[in-house]
Amino acid sequence: MRLIVAVACIAAIAGLLYVLITAWLGARARGRGPWRVETVTRPGGALAVLLVRAGSEHVRVVCELPAGMDSIELASELRLAREDAELQAAELNRAR
Repeated sequence: MRLIVAVACIAAIAGLLYVLITAWLGARARGRGPWRVETVTRPGGALAVLLVRAGSEHVRVVCELPAGMDSIELASELRLAREDAELQAAELNRAR
């Protein structure tokens, strides 16, 4: 009986360790690097998609969308600009 309990405890501990290590590795892979994407509204109403480096005021403008765009076009362009910025941020974070 003790052997069955010991084997069950070892299996439970091994399963828990597997889940924890997998979650930790996944979080580390998705981990936020120093570069992140932000979308800001300029005073004139334009939208700017930026790459911002954490810990500094270093900013890269990826795209600036003018004010007064059609809402469908604005949504499409903003989505494309954010996707491009996410790819650039991932590349910059990978290079660190």
